[in-house]
Amino acid sequence: MPYPHLFAPLVVGRREMKNRIMCAPMVFGAVVFFPSIASRAYRKIEAAAKGGAAKVCVGETSVNHEDAERMPFDPIDFGSPSGPKFEAIRRYAELIKKHGAIALIELSHAGAEKKPLPGQPNPWGPSAYVRQDGQQVDAMDQSMMAKVCSDFATAALYMREAGFDGILVHAGHGWLLSQFLSPLWNKRTDEFGGSLENRARFPLAVFRAIRKAVGPDFLIEARLNGRDGVPGGIEPDEVGQFVHMLEGIVDTVHISVGLYNNPVRTNQFSSMFAPHACNAELSAIVKKYTNMPVGVVGGINSPDLAESIIAQGKADYVVLGRQMIADPEFPNKALDGREREIRRCVRCYTCFPGSPEAGYVIPDNGQPMIEKVGSCAINPVANLPVPPEDFPKPAASRKVLVIGGGPAGMQAAITAADRGHRVTLVEQAHKLGGILKFTDNDVCKEDLRNFKDLLVYEVERRNIDVRLGVTASPATIEEEKPEAVVLALGSVPLAPPIPGIEHALHVLAVYEEGRSLGRRVVVVGGGLAGCETALRLAKTGHEVTIVEMLDRVAAESYGMYREALLLEMERVGVATITSMRCVEMAPDGVRLEPATCVTEGDNAMDTKEQSSLWLEADTVVYALGMCPVDTSELKRAAGEIPCFEIGDCARPGRVDAAIKQGFLAAMNIL
Repeated sequence: MPYPHLFAPLVVGRREMKNRIMCAPMVFGAVVFFPSIASRAYRKIEAAAKGGAAKVCVGETSVNHEDAERMPFDPIDFGSPSGPKFEAIRRYAELIKKHGAIALIELSHAGAEKKPLPGQPNPWGPSAYVRQDGQQVDAMDQSMMAKVCSDFATAALYMREAGFDGILVHAGHGWLLSQFLSPLWNKRTDEFGGSLENRARFPLAVFRAIRKAVGPDFLIEARLNGRDGVPGGIEPDEVGQFVHMLEGIVDTVHISVGLYNNPVRTNQFSSMFAPHACNAELSAIVKKYTNMPVGVVGGINSPDLAESIIAQGKADYVVLGRQMIADPEFPNKALDGREREIRRCVRCYTCFPGSPEAGYVIPDNGQPMIEKVGSCAINPVANLPVPPEDFPKPAASRKVLVIGGGPAGMQAAITAADRGHRVTLVEQAHKLGGILKFTDNDVCKEDLRNFKDLLVYEVERRNIDVRLGVTASPATIEEEKPEAVVLALGSVPLAPPIPGIEHALHVLAVYEEGRSLGRRVVVVGGGLAGCETALRLAKTGHEVTIVEMLDRVAAESYGMYREALLLEMERVGVATITSMRCVEMAPDGVRLEPATCVTEGDNAMDTKEQSSLWLEADTVVYALGMCPVDTSELKRAAGEIPCFEIGDCARPGRVDAAIKQGFLAAMNIL
């Protein structure tokens, strides 16, 4: 067995995990009440169980609709375990247990962090205060505490009746129980505040109420912060002491970190700039205080890493969140020795860009936020409106010509081959990878490089005719006589007519091996490509300044990734100049002038009164966009042959769009 510790069984309570892998709670329990989302939610949950996880946990399910719920879901009557909603919740447990996994569901209470829905009371918390958004939080009295204890117990009984093997109680991330445990929020001076023993009194009462209601055979797991991640918050030794208090009440705990409304800075959702397994040192501390099994979540995306965590005694099991969206077959692939086939999460936040109530701006494309959650940049099947098996089947094996070996073209070739088609992949470069070849020399994109290498490996291990160093032309189509053509030609750098631009390097040239850039580098263009390249330059010893016409950098990025990127740029000293445009490039610098913006009526107006500025540099780099490669000749040559344009040659964009387009193009070759 390649990973003996990862695939050793583990006794938790009165059950046995078949391996040491748990799928973290990621699907709101109540989303199955929405017809447009229900089938996707069930598929996500079942995929994790079918993929080999030993425990699978349905996501956040509030214990009541009045003081606990933070989303506008239909209320659940937990006192009446029957009816359509009960059957909808029961279906989760059936799908999980069908594949031999332990079925859990997360029960939660948002406490002071909740945004009241119409007709609801002020949020409840350990102490009264006014939040930054002006919302009053009410301090809980003992009658409120008794109600919450009863609500958790009643909801747990409901889940037992629904067929779940146990529940996960959310006592981390700044939710109610976490608020009582943490000195950051708990400022009480009575028997529920002050010492850890007092701060733990109410959370312990909740866990005891649940255990009394459900009996000894029902699993209770606690999700706890190893630390809050901000000054004044709880730290791992106190968490370990609290876990010791939980012995005999709960069966297992797992360690997370951070605050829901400050998720990037506190690593509650770790970014690609955070270390993998970022919470394992915390779980190792907690383990010293208890004999209970202790799990850990946080940036674990490879079986080798998971194996080492358990082998070193830092945790007894690993909890995989976003990784199980990127590849729910992670456990089975690792067990079968197919670890090279695992699509390893790149922590890009495509699956969850951030919650609006936490202040994140998420572009409105007309799709409800709840429908966007769970998509994936590298897994095109994640969050599809319909399952892949419901797509029409090809009428016959077709001869498919894919032109372009970047991410879109490789994904199209892989999917087409898996659908039984005969695939030829033509790429003008001498290696596959397309624009992602830059990751070979990047210092921040290890996981994206792994994904690029995975696509190459997946192409190579299939019966795909790969022709490298071949530039496709209309004659190629005439000679091959394909039955379907996929154009994935990519994009080329956009070089605006700025005087002296010939003295500058395009952003992709920065990643060429052996390129000497000097100490001072100015990056003209503060979009996503410019910022990420500036970050790479700063981390390899350069003094970097970004120049951007808009009033903010990385404007096309959003949510948690933009915050993570800017924090990392700040950490390594990348300077930014906004609202200025480059009017001249020279071998030793750039000339800047105040930017203008176009208003209605096509009238330009100055946005700043700042005068012209000369910025010295040893190297000037420009990142001013990409231009799609022209496909018109190839489309004409294809004539009546079904032809699909995908990736950057359709519209320069992100990896997630390229992968999804490649997949869908292949699925539509019938």
